Amino acid sequence: MTLTTAIECIDKGLAKAEELGFLVAIAVVDEAGHLVACHRMDEALWVTPEIARAKANAAAAFRSSTQDLEARFSARQLFAGNVAALDGYQFVFGKGGVPLFSDGRLLGAVGVSGAVPADNDHVIAVAASGHAVIPASH
Repeated sequence: MTLTTAIECIDKGLAKAEELGFLVAIAVVDEAGHLVACHRMDEALWVTPEIARAKANAAAAFRSSTQDLEARFSARQLFAGNVAALDGYQFVFGKGGVPLFSDGRLLGAVGVSGAVPADNDHVIAVAASGHAVIPASH
C-alpha cells in the first residue's frame, strides 16, 4: 500500500461523503493493519478516525468487508468480542470497512466512520475502494 494509493482512496471516499451529505473520517491501512493515511472531515466527531481505522483493520485482517463480517459474527458474538479484545489490535466489525485488492493480492483496507446509519459508511467505503464488489475469492 503506497501513500499515493491511500490518498486516492480517501479522495474518492470524501467525494462520496460530500455527495451524500455526511461528515466522516476515512482511514487506510496496509495489509498488516498499519495506518497509511487518515482524514477527518471538519466537524466530524473526534472519535471517528479511531473507529474508521478499527473497521479497516478488521477488513484487512479477515480479507472481507465489515458488512460481511457483521453478518457473519452476529451469530457468534462471543467470538467477535474475543477477537475485538485481542491485545494490541483494534477491530470493529460494523459496516464501513472494505479490503483493497490488486491482481488478487491484498494491499490493505479502507474504513469509514460517521455516516449514520452505518449502511452509509459501507457505501462510502466501497466508493473509496474503487470497486463495487469484493472479489469472490475473498
